[in-house]
Amino acid sequence: MSLVGHADSKQRAATLLVADWAVDPDTVVATCAARDRRTALHLVVPAWLHGLDWAGDPFASVPCAGRQLERIIHRCRAAGLRVGSAEVGDPDPLSAIGDALEAVRVDEIVLFARGRHVARGHPFSLARRAERLSGLQVTRVAARPAPRPPRRRLLAGSHCAPVTPGLG
Repeated sequence: MSLVGHADSKQRAATLLVADWAVDPDTVVATCAARDRRTALHLVVPAWLHGLDWAGDPFASVPCAGRQLERIIHRCRAAGLRVGSAEVGDPDPLSAIGDALEAVRVDEIVLFARGRHVARGHPFSLARRAERLSGLQVTRVAARPAPRPPRRRLLAGSHCAPVTPGLG
């Protein structure tokens, strides 16, 4: 699901931002704003399956990733950052990174995730695997969790579904 067209190929520098849908979008934008503002940003939010989600519907997190993508795009534009492309990625974050790298040419990857996914020393962390896959430098940014929506009853639908008045 692409929300923004691909950037002009004449750009000097480009960064692939990989942001977990469960991290605080303000951390993503603040980190990017502190970096070079001339760099084109290509954003992918994997429809990452956290916890026991992997055992159910493999696309259960797509609505969460879509909302996170919209939040980050909106905040980037408000901060004056240039978003060249943006899309919801595969539920497997490494596949989402690979797909994004086939679509755009970037100089580095910035990974926004929680916990072990950005651990420096762990050889099987997502960051290390992305470095091996891409041959690019991966900058790891440990991000705090996004504010959680109100809890819903089990039968109210997916964890990503918006709260419906009267149901949640």
